[in-house]
Amino acid sequence: MFSLFQGNTEDKLKALKIAEELSDKSTLSILRKGLKDMSPEVVKLSALLIRKFK
Repeated sequence: MFSLFQGNTEDKLKALKIAEELSDKSTLSILRKGLKDMSPEVVKLSALLIRKFK
């Protein structure tokens, strides 16, 4: 999952889908990185997923 997040937007979205399935706090670092991404889709999905931990 972490190596997938280093790829292109499509790979990052796949990594975020894996993070969604895991629903574990260990994915928070990827979600935080996703909030700073250049792709609006990655930012949006990251924000949606990170809200589940609040």
